[in-house]
Amino acid sequence: MSVKNGDFVRVVQERLLNSLEALASDNQFPAYIYETKGEVVDLRGDYGLVRFRVPTPNVWLRIDQLELFP
Repeated sequence: MSVKNGDFVRVVQERLLNSLEALASDNQFPAYIYETKGEVVDLRGDYGLVRFRVPTPNVWLRIDQLELFP
């Protein structure tokens, strides 16, 4: 999958759980990252900066942990 700036995405729970990113932080992620759309606002290497429409900070996630929002 090719993700680019401006795409709307959501996190694939199976790919995020037990990943290095999940092990390095609290692994109880909020439900909104799996259920709502976030916008890719920046790309750097294998990571994308995703902004969700809730009052929280943007988050860097691996591109392979994201899928286009239907």
